[in-house]
Amino acid sequence: MKTIIVSGYGVRLRYRKGLILIESKNEKNEVPLTDLEQVVIETGGVWFSSKLIRKMVEYGIDFIVLDHKGYPAGRLYPPFISRTVETRRAQYAAYESWRGVHVMRELVYSKLANQAGLLKRYYMYTIIEELKDAYKKIIELAYRARMLEAGFEEAREKLRQLEAEAARIYWPSLSILIPKELGFNSRDQDSEDPVNTSLNYAYGILYGESWKALVLAGLDPYAGFMHTDRSGKPVLAFDFIEMFRFTADSTLLAMYRHGWKPRVLNGLLDYESRARIVESITKTLENTKTRYVDEAPITLRQAMKKTAVRLASFLRGESSFEGFVHGW
Repeated sequence: MKTIIVSGYGVRLRYRKGLILIESKNEKNEVPLTDLEQVVIETGGVWFSSKLIRKMVEYGIDFIVLDHKGYPAGRLYPPFISRTVETRRAQYAAYESWRGVHVMRELVYSKLANQAGLLKRYYMYTIIEELKDAYKKIIELAYRARMLEAGFEEAREKLRQLEAEAARIYWPSLSILIPKELGFNSRDQDSEDPVNTSLNYAYGILYGESWKALVLAGLDPYAGFMHTDRSGKPVLAFDFIEMFRFTADSTLLAMYRHGWKPRVLNGLLDYESRARIVESITKTLENTKTRYVDEAPITLRQAMKKTAVRLASFLRGESSFEGFVHGW
């Protein structure tokens, strides 16, 4: 299944006989709707027909519009999702219960285990001893998170402390691998250096993927566990993405190390840099294989969907739940 990334002013999208037609000043392309999973509108100035929108809903194709920071400004998806009421009632009931504590433990464990896995992989490539020390410390913190026993509020606070402790190890270690000319010193969402700005943009893309996976699993993306509820903020998507941030980290790190330099103008990535990040993250989600224990390999995008389904099943009391850890 394909993802189409649409960028550039003056591009027109329309429907004809089971095809999406993509027309710009210099070229025309046709793609069967049966081959499509997602259409991403990356820039303004794109025109699309209402008939195409209706057909994408009919075919169950995800349609997403990104803002200039990479966050979903809006999206379209089919209106009928199975077991939504049952799942969301269970989700709300799990808040501040043992199930909620378990979910938080698994989210943090998975996040830290994936951070450790990424550093370990690069240690094997580079034999830089600082990376070895770092991944061992972070995996120890991950196990501490998984074994934590406490009530909901206390657990949330202690897990946040473990996250922060891991971050103080992870980001300085990652900076060793990033070319010095990019000027990356530490992770700071508000910094306008090229690395932090491109990380923000890549995470925004993953927020959209997380939101989609949760909604299609019947979950409420606005009711989280680790992140405190905030009006209009999809805090469960913020929780869920923690297990998959390594997707952005590993993709961008490889790009930096192959000589790519994102351009920042007035605090924002330029058009070419944004397009490159969208394309690269999409390829990682669609082409990187991973697997659950004793199961066939799947793509990272499929893993996100499967993890959301398993989370919903756990909250309904139908199964156990383990956070997602990539097969490093």
